[in-house]
Amino acid sequence: MFWSLLAGEPTQNPWMMYIVLGVVVVIFVVWMVFSGRKNKQRQKEYTEQLEAIRPGHKVKTAGGICGIVVEVCDDNTIIMETGSETAGKSYIKMDKELIAQTDAKGPTQIAREEAEARRKAEEAEKKAKKSGEVPAPVPAREDAEEKSEPAEAKSEPAEEKEEK
Repeated sequence: MFWSLLAGEPTQNPWMMYIVLGVVVVIFVVWMVFSGRKNKQRQKEYTEQLEAIRPGHKVKTAGGICGIVVEVCDDNTIIMETGSETAGKSYIKMDKELIAQTDAKGPTQIAREEAEARRKAEEAEKKAKKSGEVPAPVPAREDAEEKSEPAEAKSEPAEEKEEK
């Protein structure tokens, strides 16, 4: 049947063939648009990860060399330490763009992980409410606690806080 639509048998109208080809073209264009967005998002995350690299982060290059970043230079390069104490250490200077994997996290990745943690905590809370159990408290990040406390309160000694 499909072939008869594309071949356009003499008894059928030719507009059927144009409709089928139009649908195929529309599907292809939509697929390309969504594919491009996903690739752009991946590229943005990769760039943020490279910018977040600091001394002490573990990295793996495109060539498979694993090591620890010792220094991040101004000219978009890093100095990486490889080897061990017993076998001997070596230092490699390379371009940041050659890094394939790292444990550094960019702001987008951190936000996504926090959102995922909140979603899981909410799901656990809903399940606990349904079963009648008391939900376990969700540990808050230390950064958030420090930011919520005013700067004046931090600088005051604990004894003065008790007097108030």
